[in-house]
Amino acid sequence: MVQLNHEVLQSVLKPSRYTGGEWNAVVKDWDKVDCTFALALPDVYEVGMSNLGLAILYEILNRESDIAAERVYAPWTDMEAEMRSRNIPLFSLETKHELSQFDFFGFSLQYEMIYSNVLNMLDLAGIPLWAKERGEDMPFIVGGGPCVYNVEPIADFFDFFIVGEGEEVIVEVSKALIQWKKAGRPGGRRGFLERLLTMDGIYVPSFYEPKYTADGHYEKLEPLHANAKSVIYKRVCKNMDEAMSVEHPLVPSMDIVHNRAMLELFRGCSRGCRFCQAGICYRPARERTEENLKQMARGLVDSTGYNEMSLTSLSSADYSCLGRLVDDLMLDFKDEEVSFSLPSLRIDSFSIDLAHKMQQVRKSGLTFAPEAGTQRLRDVINKGVTEENLMNACASAFKQGWKQVKLYFMMGLPTETDEDVIGIAKLAKKVVDLYTEIKGKRGCKVTVSVSCFVPKPYTPFQWFGQLPIEEFQRRQELLKEHITDRAITFNYHDARLSVIEGVFARGDRRLSQVLYQAWQDGAKFDGWTDLYKHEVWIEAMEKCGIDGKYYSQRTRDFNEALPWDITSPGVNKDFLLREWQKAMQEALTEDCRRGKCSACGICPNLGVHVMDYAKEEAARNYQSPELPAKVHRDPKDSGRPRTLYKYRAEITKGEDLRYVSHLDYANIFIRAFKRSGLPMAYSEGFNHHMKVSFASALSLGVTSVAEYMEFELLKPVCQPEVFDKLKAQLPPGVELKELREVKTKQKAMMAQADEAKYAAYMPLYGDFALAEAAVKKYNEAGEVNYQRVTPKKKRDIELKKYMKQPVAISCEGNELILAIDIAITDSGSVKPSEVIAALVEQFEMPVKATEAKIVRTAMLSNGKRLVELV
Repeated sequence: MVQLNHEVLQSVLKPSRYTGGEWNAVVKDWDKVDCTFALALPDVYEVGMSNLGLAILYEILNRESDIAAERVYAPWTDMEAEMRSRNIPLFSLETKHELSQFDFFGFSLQYEMIYSNVLNMLDLAGIPLWAKERGEDMPFIVGGGPCVYNVEPIADFFDFFIVGEGEEVIVEVSKALIQWKKAGRPGGRRGFLERLLTMDGIYVPSFYEPKYTADGHYEKLEPLHANAKSVIYKRVCKNMDEAMSVEHPLVPSMDIVHNRAMLELFRGCSRGCRFCQAGICYRPARERTEENLKQMARGLVDSTGYNEMSLTSLSSADYSCLGRLVDDLMLDFKDEEVSFSLPSLRIDSFSIDLAHKMQQVRKSGLTFAPEAGTQRLRDVINKGVTEENLMNACASAFKQGWKQVKLYFMMGLPTETDEDVIGIAKLAKKVVDLYTEIKGKRGCKVTVSVSCFVPKPYTPFQWFGQLPIEEFQRRQELLKEHITDRAITFNYHDARLSVIEGVFARGDRRLSQVLYQAWQDGAKFDGWTDLYKHEVWIEAMEKCGIDGKYYSQRTRDFNEALPWDITSPGVNKDFLLREWQKAMQEALTEDCRRGKCSACGICPNLGVHVMDYAKEEAARNYQSPELPAKVHRDPKDSGRPRTLYKYRAEITKGEDLRYVSHLDYANIFIRAFKRSGLPMAYSEGFNHHMKVSFASALSLGVTSVAEYMEFELLKPVCQPEVFDKLKAQLPPGVELKELREVKTKQKAMMAQADEAKYAAYMPLYGDFALAEAAVKKYNEAGEVNYQRVTPKKKRDIELKKYMKQPVAISCEGNELILAIDIAITDSGSVKPSEVIAALVEQFEMPVKATEAKIVRTAMLSNGKRLVELV
C-alpha cells in the first residue's frame, strides 16, 4: 500500500483529492474478496466524483460480497510531479493499494480529449501502455462510457471494452474472472479474454485485426478467433425500475463540480437531434415510475444529507410525470430545506413554470439550447424548436423574475452559412429587447455559448466533414462582430481542440501511435484549455506520418466501411441515411417516444421497448395544486421571535480530515445534521442557512482535539438524544466529545477565545542540542518579525507579542515536539506554522518546516475550555 507523507500533501493544491475517507465510501478487506476492480475517470477528482455512471457501478460491485470496487482519478499536475519525483505509484482512494495490484482497472471514457490522461494514469501505475506488452500478473484494462462507439484509436491500449449500459455486465465480467481464477487461470490472460468473447456487449480488440486498402483507406476488421463476433451490440437495461441504482452515494469531503444528489428520472432520449450521439446511443427512452422516484429521492437525502437534488436525464423536462413528481417532492421535503433543479429545460412555458416552482426566490438563471441561429438550420438538425417557442419561454421567465438567460449554440453544422452564424447574434439581441419590452427597462444578461460541431459516430452526420480550424475561427470572429449589445456575453470553444477531438472521434487504429507520441511529448488534461498544447498534437501527427485532416475534414462515402461499425448501439444504417437525406431537405422527424416509430431499429435489434407513462399520466388528468410559498421573514422584522434551543459542542478534527479545508469541514457537519433528522433551525432571510457556527478556523493540514461548534434547534430535544443522533452521522476523523445546552446569553465563541495551544511533531535532522538552542534564542528574543504572504498581499507581523507562553521543546527518538501557546487578541493572532518557519529560517532549528504535523490541543477563555463557559 502507498503511504503519502505529510510534506507531499502539504505541497499540493486540494490535497483531499487524494485522501479518500468520504461518507459512504466502502473499504473492504482484500483477503476476504476474490475480485478487485479499480474504477477510474481519467480527469481530476472534482470531475470524476460528479459522474453518476461510475457511482452506480461502484455501488453495484460493492454490493457483491466477493468483489471490492475502489476509485482512482487523474492526479493534478502538481501531485503528478510529486509522485514522479518520489516514485509514488498511482493508488486507489479506499485502501491506497497500487493500481497494478488490482484485477481490473476500468476507465470511463467520457470524451476523446481525455485519452492522453488514460495513458498517463497507466504510466503512473507502472502498467505497460500497450495491451500486448502486459504480463500475466497485470490488471486487465477495461474501457466503457460514451466513447465505446468508436474505440479503434485507443483499442491497442485496452484489453477489452464494455459496450453500453454496465449495470449487469460488469458483475458478469467480475464473476467470470473469479471462476477463471478458481479454475487455475486456464490459458493465462488470453484464456480469460477468450471467455469474454461468448459474453454479450464485450469487445476484445486483440481478437481483431484491421485491414486497409492499397491506397490507405480502412477496409474491415478481420476476426482472429472463431468466437469473435462481427458486431458487438450494446448492453441495455430493459426496465429502469428493476435496474440497480445508487442508494448510498459517496459524499465528498471537498467541493466538486456537481456536489448534490442526482436522481435519474429515465434513460434515453428520442427527440432525434441529428448531431447528438447520446440521443442514439442511449435509446430507447425508459422511464422510472413516479412512485419509485419518490422512494429513491427520500433514500438519497437520508443517506447523504444533501440539501440539493438534480433531476437528471438527457432531457429531464420530457419525463411524462414531471409536473406531479416535482409537486410531490416539494411537498415531501417542504420542511427539510431541500431544493430541486432541472439540468436541462425544454424551450416552453411548462418548463419555466416548473423552474419557477423549484426556484421560488433565487432566480439564478435559465439555460436553453436553440443550437442554431435560424429556423432553416434548426430544421436541418431536427431540433423541433421555433423562434416563437424561445421568445414565449423567455417572456414567461422574465415575467416571473428571471434576468439571466444562457443560450447554447453549435457552429459548423452541416449546410451552415454566414447568415446562420449572424442569426445567433440576432436571436440573442431579440431576447435582450424582449426583456426591455416586458420590464420597461434594461437589466437582462444573455450569455451566448457556442461550441464547435464535432461529427460523431452513429449519428446522421457521421459522414460529414468537419470544418477546418481557420474556418471555425473566421465564423467566430464574424459572430463576435455582430454581437454589439453589452448585455450579451459571447463565449466560444477553442476550435483547435475541437478539431483534434474530431480526428479521434472518427479515427482508426493508426491513431494509437499519434496518441502515444503526443503523450510522450507532454499531452495531458487536453480538455483543460490552459493545459492544452495544440502544437504537441500537430507535431505528433507529423512524426507518425498521419494527416489529421483525413479523419476530421473528409466527407465519407455512404458505402465505405467505417472503423466504428464493430461496436453498435443497435441503430440501422438505413435510418441514419434517411435522416441525413431529411436533413438536406430541411425536413423534421417526429419524436418516436409518443408519436410514430421512426424505424431506427434499436428496439427490435436489442429486444427492448420504450417505457413511457404519458398516456397513464394524461388519464389521471392531474392538475398541479398551488404549493404553499416559502416563508421568508426579514431577520430585522420585529414580529414574534422564535424560541430556539442552542447547543455548544466540543469536537475534533482528526487525521482523516487533516487535509480538508475549514469550509469543507463545516459542510461535513451540515450534512451530518441533515442525516441525523434533528429539527435544525435555519436563518429567516431569503437564502436559508442552517444555524451552525464554528470557533476559530484551522489552517489546512492542521488537526485538533479541541474544536468548538454551536447549533440551534427548532424544538426541545433531550441532550442524550441530540448527542447520539449527531454522533451516529459523523465520519471518521470527527469525534463529538462533549455537548452542552446553552441556556444563558453568550458572546460569540471567537469573542470568548483568548488562547490556543498547539503541539507540533516533525523529524529532527541533527543534534537535539541545536534545536534546543534555536528555541532558547527565539524565547529570549525581544522581537521576532515574520512576513506573512497571502495570495492578495504581504504583511510583516511581530510574532512574540502573540506568545502566551515560551515555546517548549522535547524529543522522542528522532521526533522533535514543540508546544506552542498562542494568544488570540482583538488585533489578531499568529499561526503555529509561522512560529515554526521563523525558528527554521531565523534561528536555524534543524528541521523542515513543511514536515511539521500540527495539532491544536486546546482553545481556552481565561484558562477554561469554551464548552465549560455554558
